[in-house]
Amino acid sequence: HPRRHLLGTDKVGNDVLFLAIKSIRTGMILGLVTTLLTIPLAILFGVVAGYFGGWVDDLIQYIYTVLASIPGVLLIVAFMVIFGQGLPQLCIILGIAYWTGLCRVLRGETLKLREMEYVQAAEATGVARLKIMARHIVPNLMHIVLITAVLSFSGRVMAETALTYIGIGVGATTVSWGVMINDALRELARDPVVWWKLFAAFIFMLGLVL
Repeated sequence: HPRRHLLGTDKVGNDVLFLAIKSIRTGMILGLVTTLLTIPLAILFGVVAGYFGGWVDDLIQYIYTVLASIPGVLLIVAFMVIFGQGLPQLCIILGIAYWTGLCRVLRGETLKLREMEYVQAAEATGVARLKIMARHIVPNLMHIVLITAVLSFSGRVMAETALTYIGIGVGATTVSWGVMINDALRELARDPVVWWKLFAAFIFMLGLVL
């Protein structure tokens, strides 16, 4: 009945509006959990590398350069094949795969901040290095972290859709916009064309990302 199903139903009778709303949870979990995994790793390694320098900096640079050199999709595919498809697995591998960019930026900013007068004064008065990093370095990096977190949240939501479409996302048993779009593409070949499932997933995903 049209009054009961505002956006219609799919080929098996599921309410499209309900699926689209329920997919918000998947998008929020994926975006937030991945961001919460990425940011602490990037802050820890970026600040330590930039502040201490020397062999510590060389080691951390080597680690994130190796990770960054591996194509993201290839790393995600390998991880999902080994550990299976699912939302927790996808959150973990996206967090592992995409912390390197922010780490590189924070390292460069820390190199600049450690030469500032107030940091030099703190070192000269014998303040512990960990306290200097916590009080003077990290707070002055938070504007970069905040901007990156917002942008990466949107990117992870869209990444789920793309990865699910090529078969390495959250899996068909999880309700998500990627699964909806994947199913909708097959329904577009029907006669009459079932277009509203694709439209609903697109509009809701666009709203969350914006």
